[in-house]
Amino acid sequence: MTDDDDQADNGTVVSIATDQAVRRCAALTRIEAYWSELRAGRLVPSRSEIDPRGMEGVLAHAFILERLATGLARLRIAGSHMTEILGLEARGLPLSAIFEGDSREMLADALEASFDEPALIRLSLLSDRGFGRPELIGGMVLLPMRSDLGDITRVLGGISLHGSVGRTPRRLRITGQSRTSLVGYAGPRGQTTGLSGRFAVPGRPAPVTKDSDRPRSDHLRLVVVNEA
Repeated sequence: MTDDDDQADNGTVVSIATDQAVRRCAALTRIEAYWSELRAGRLVPSRSEIDPRGMEGVLAHAFILERLATGLARLRIAGSHMTEILGLEARGLPLSAIFEGDSREMLADALEASFDEPALIRLSLLSDRGFGRPELIGGMVLLPMRSDLGDITRVLGGISLHGSVGRTPRRLRITGQSRTSLVGYAGPRGQTTGLSGRFAVPGRPAPVTKDSDRPRSDHLRLVVVNEA
């Protein structure tokens, strides 16, 4: 089996190279393990269950997204690693702000799969070398959660990039992805997801319902978006 071979068994669409690369990022592994512990056999955990103490040591790499519209989610909470990549405060910005234009359609598709399937998403990321900008390589995980209203419109995410950030802002490319459906299949049968840029297409987006997350007093190094 090559790195571009994909598996579609047990509700999983997998790019083997992406899956292995993301799992090598210790911070992402910790964040995903915490989410799995909270999930405890349910479809997804709730946003209100998140306790930053459960991710102590990797909070700089964590973030929380709120779904705004089809393929669009904003950063409600962003760790310092995200701020370092952008060179400015990341909270309140769309997640697409850190991606190159050519990768934004793929990101939007991955977000919809995470919310609508729902599915666990792993992305391989690259920021190309340039003047004053060393190459950055790493990954991202997108882990769906319920809001306080019970709809799946939140994501616990993690990002980890290796290398010196250099001049900011940095923009990222998606070089591969894997999807694990939490119910059924993460995309149409026969659709693959790999380093060639192919990606699965989710079903029709579910209706979006906004609500307020309850901020926690023990958020440590994370910054919570000021809500109305």
